[in-house]
Amino acid sequence: KLSTYLFLILFSFQTSSWTDGIQDFQMEGMSVGDSALDYFSKKELNDLMQFGFETEEYAYVKISKEKLDTFDNGLIIFKPKDIKFTIHSISGRIHFHKDISACHKKQNEIVNELSQLFKNVSEKHDEGTFNYSGDKSNKSKVTAINFSLYDGGVAHVGCYNFTKEFLEKNNYRPVQVVLSMSVGSAEYNDFQKNRAFE
Repeated sequence: KLSTYLFLILFSFQTSSWTDGIQDFQMEGMSVGDSALDYFSKKELNDLMQFGFETEEYAYVKISKEKLDTFDNGLIIFKPKDIKFTIHSISGRIHFHKDISACHKKQNEIVNELSQLFKNVSEKHDEGTFNYSGDKSNKSKVTAINFSLYDGGVAHVGCYNFTKEFLEKNNYRPVQVVLSMSVGSAEYNDFQKNRAFE
């Protein structure tokens, strides 16, 4: 399931002094609503796309380190039947190894910046710390803050603290602490909530 993948992002984005909606928000020059063809060839998208949900309504392509200035890796999500390959979500990740304090510090910096960027156009939701749903042992934890934009777009910033056992069991990289950020369109948000794992 795509929910068990972590594609996380470092504090690196561009906007004006404030933004009206999710499409005005940029990561590495990319925005929700852009065409993925601006960054990948059609052949690359067709060859690299993967599916992580119960349906094939949305697909994703991983972004390698070579295509990124700051991130360890990332991904974009789009509809595979859309001839324009419109981007509906962008996310990425950076490793903090075992340093949860450093992750929380960077998370706070990002949240403060987003609070200014999305001023007057969003609601901030501090979700606190809770069990990561992908770990059935309930030992891996997430500390998350989400932004719900009035245009229906969403932004997520979270610190994920995984157990060594969970990472080994799922053959993930041995990085226990990661900082996560993602942005998504209203349409993709609706899909995640209502149809992604039916």
